[in-house]
Amino acid sequence: MNIKQLKAAKADVVAKAKKILDENPDGLTDEDLATVEEFQAKAADFDSRIEKAQKQVNLRAAFSNGYDDADEDTKNTGVEAAKSLGDHFIKHAEPRLKAFSAGDHLAVQAPEFKAASDPSLTSTQGQGVIDGYATEYQRAIVNQRRERLVAADIMGSARMNGAVIKYLVEKAQRIAEGGPETVAEGAKKPYVRYNPLELVTESPAKVAALTKISDEMIEDLPFLADYINQQLVYDLSVKEEEQLLKGDGQGSNLTGLFKREGIQKLDIGSGDAFDGLLEAIQMVALVTPLTADGILLNPSDFQSLRIAKDNNGQYLAGGPFQGQYGNGGIILNPSIWGLNVISTPAVDKGTYMVGAFRQGATVLRKGGIRVDATNSNVDDFENNLTTLRAEERLGLMVPRPAAFVTGTINSGAAAGSTAGAAA
Repeated sequence: MNIKQLKAAKADVVAKAKKILDENPDGLTDEDLATVEEFQAKAADFDSRIEKAQKQVNLRAAFSNGYDDADEDTKNTGVEAAKSLGDHFIKHAEPRLKAFSAGDHLAVQAPEFKAASDPSLTSTQGQGVIDGYATEYQRAIVNQRRERLVAADIMGSARMNGAVIKYLVEKAQRIAEGGPETVAEGAKKPYVRYNPLELVTESPAKVAALTKISDEMIEDLPFLADYINQQLVYDLSVKEEEQLLKGDGQGSNLTGLFKREGIQKLDIGSGDAFDGLLEAIQMVALVTPLTADGILLNPSDFQSLRIAKDNNGQYLAGGPFQGQYGNGGIILNPSIWGLNVISTPAVDKGTYMVGAFRQGATVLRKGGIRVDATNSNVDDFENNLTTLRAEERLGLMVPRPAAFVTGTINSGAAAGSTAGAAA
């Protein structure tokens, strides 16, 4: 069977199982339960066969194209691969850029640039120096410093080849009815019925950014490469974070993490904000087998927590100067309850999110980042300007929404309610 036939056969099995479940809302008989479980096993087998067949198709396509895993930079040509997106663009556009003179029409396109190395974070919390954080872009594409973590840094990351990706979403309550029990020898064993997993389909969205450069900047190719790395891709990452967190799912927008169904709710009211965040952290562990690893806050709310003082007037997270009260160094983004804090305008003021980001959410990336250039945009030609465009396709997979807790937070409550040492 080919991929199309396998998908059709799986769809038929899923439809039969769904029909039985829909016709028996009050519970299944033992016979129906066995039938549905058999359909579930068949569907899983079809998934495995589809995945295997797709891998074969991808391998045939890769080797038929000379195994073009990323672009010409990664082929065994004896030419050193580009180390950044800016270098990659210059490498492909250099002949055209050098031939360009003021008044000419310019149109340059470069292939997608994909990172050659695996992403890995290089910074940790609690360091006494400001060394910048490694973002998804900086890890293998951008050579610039980034002074803060972004949401994509603490989420999982995966690549996709197809137009869509399908995955199963786990319910907060896995068991719908019954459950394992201790039984005497020879006694009847209890049945357990699990809540069916929800099959979700995700499609990647395109995120793009534009910036303008002068004809004089084009003449300095090393500067142009740095400009792409430090400006254009940064602007792209700002929009990416906004989509990953609060995209409304309408039109070409992603469905952001805050908009997902199944996320736990906890409003932190007038009580101590730190205590409320700890309660949210524990909610993740109580409902899922995961451990929270990050906190999302609006910069205003994080500032309120950051300047919280004890009754002696000392900052809980250390003062503004190195060595203040024996802290030994400045922590740029101090952790809260040992978790990384992402301070971003993409989170609404008065709102927070705690979660197991690495396991609970995955950023999907389709292809790499592409940069094009033209001086025919709007009035560029008249003003001796060139427009650079960077774009990428990405999606968000949330297989465990219960691994996240969100709600309102009164960050100002932390400053006045924290007890300190005796004066």
